[in-house]
Parts: sequence; structure tokens; C-alpha cells
Amino acid sequence: MEPSEYKRNFVEIIDGCSTAFIKHKRVFIQHKKIADVVDYDLIYQNFLDYAKGRGMPSEEDILQEQIEGGFWDPEDDSKIEEREAFVENLKLTKSEMIIEEVRKNIQNQIDDALSEINFLKNKKENLISSCAERYATNRANDYYIVRSFFKDVKQKDYLYTEEQFEYLEHEELTDLISAYNKFNERFSDISIQKLALQDFLKTYYSFSETSTDFYGKPAVDLTNFQLHLLIYVKIFKNIFESNKDIPERMHKDPQALMDFAEGKRTRERVQSKIKNNSNAISTVVGATKEDYKDMGVEPAQTTNQKTMHDAAKAKGGRLSMKDLMALNGL
Repeated sequence: MEPSEYKRNFVEIIDGCSTAFIKHKRVFIQHKKIADVVDYDLIYQNFLDYAKGRGMPSEEDILQEQIEGGFWDPEDDSKIEEREAFVENLKLTKSEMIIEEVRKNIQNQIDDALSEINFLKNKKENLISSCAERYATNRANDYYIVRSFFKDVKQKDYLYTEEQFEYLEHEELTDLISAYNKFNERFSDISIQKLALQDFLKTYYSFSETSTDFYGKPAVDLTNFQLHLLIYVKIFKNIFESNKDIPERMHKDPQALMDFAEGKRTRERVQSKIKNNSNAISTVVGATKEDYKDMGVEPAQTTNQKTMHDAAKAKGGRLSMKDLMALNGL
């Protein structure tokens, strides 16, 4: 994303409103607040009651039918929980790693586990897609999206009334959902993180102690995007203030910065071993010159260093999680 696009996003976050075009007609999308989640729950419950009143089966009933028909195995629910716990443990382990190659290895394991989780969840979702709860969720989502559109920038006049919403043509609804999804992508969590690291926004870091300092209003009045941006500004401001040795290449990389901050204690522990014990070089097998530079250790101390490939070969071609941790001096 270009700097100008980040500036546009910042202005829209401040305004609490974005511009979109539906068939060349300019409309305005309201940025939602925490209170809107409560409204969503009420709408969802209304559609759920309607669906059940019309005799639509519940998620539990349909899932039981799928189990009896052999289309879903309850063991897969346990597998999802087990893999999710596995991912959380891997994330904790990754936060302790200081060698980039090791971190990538763990991230690959995380990605593989997440793919397996998503596959199972999608399979289950498809099997129960005709239940009352899914109907209510889809209808509430449509309502939530449509009621985000306004005719005016001050967000006083809805693009459609509630009655008009009930009779929207499929094509109109599809256009609205498409525009809303594109808008939402611009304000994804990672986009807001990257926005918080833009040079022009760093000038506001000193005003981030409170929402009143930053936005001129209390936290309860903030939109979700405003709240998320303020949180990330605080996080990154603290990381930069607490870590004076952050490599330049990480300054615009949200994940790298958070990883660097999380690994501070491990980095300092290994750094101490290396500086105080010439034999401690073996505790960071696979470290590159860049890894040592990140630890504040002179590259001259890295001569004759074994690679990760060498370490894996010595272990029969594969390194376990315990091996990876040992190589990081843990």
C-alpha cells in the first residue's frame, strides 16, 4: 500500500466514515462502534426466532443427522481443539526463538496446522449451512452491512430504510456486500498495524497516552478502527522506547517488531552466554550474521558456525521442537 493510501485510511479513521461508489454513485460507509455489536446481537436473535418459528432445524439437530449419516465424525471436533491448542503452544515457542530460520520453521508448522483447522471447520460449516443459526447469521450480517451505508457524509440518512432492506434485489445486495468487503479489507488488522508504523503517524506517538489526547474524545465514543489504531500506536511506541537496538529492516514490519520485543529476554540471555563463554557459540547453531547482529554480537565471533542443515543432518535429517529450542540456548 502506498503512503498516500495510508494517509487516506488515517483520515477516514479519524472521520469515522469512508467513501465508496455503488454503480458510480457516491455513498458513505459508517465505521462501527462497540455498541453496534449489541445491536447486531439483537438483530441476530430476531432472525433466529423467526427461523425457528418457521420450523427450520437447529445446528445441533442437523449436526446429529450428519453424524448418524456418517458425514461428520465427532472426533474431528476434538481434533480441531487439539490443533488449536497446538498452534497456541507453537506461538509461545516462536516468541522465545531468536534465529530467523528457526522462527520460519515454526511458522510453517503453524500455517500447516491452521490449514488443517480451517479445512475441518469449513467442512463442518458446509454440513450445517441450512440450520436456523446460519440463516440468522447470514441475515444479520446482511442487515449489518446494509445499515452501514449512508447517503450523506454526516451519516444521518441511511441509503436504505429497514423496509427497503427487506425487499432489496439480489443484485443490489451483492453490490453492497462487495463494496463493504473491499472497504473492510482496507482496514484489516494488519493494515491498521502497518498504518501505525508509518512515518507521518509516528509524529502522533507522543499524544497517545489517552484517547482524548489522540482523538479528542473518550474511549467509549471511539469506533472499532479508532480503538484498534490507538492500541497499536501504544504497542509500537512502547516497543521502540524499550528496544533501542531494533534493526532498521523491522521498523515497518508489525510482526517482526512484536516478535523482536517478545524475544528480548531470550536474546539477552543468549547474548550473555556468547559474550561470557567462548564455547557458547554452539547454543546458536544456524544463526546468520544478521541474527548475531540483532543480538548485538560482533559477526567476528561467528566463524566456523554450523548451519541448521548441518544440525539436522546430525539428527538424522529432521529437527524436533526440543532440538530447535536447544539450538536457541533454551
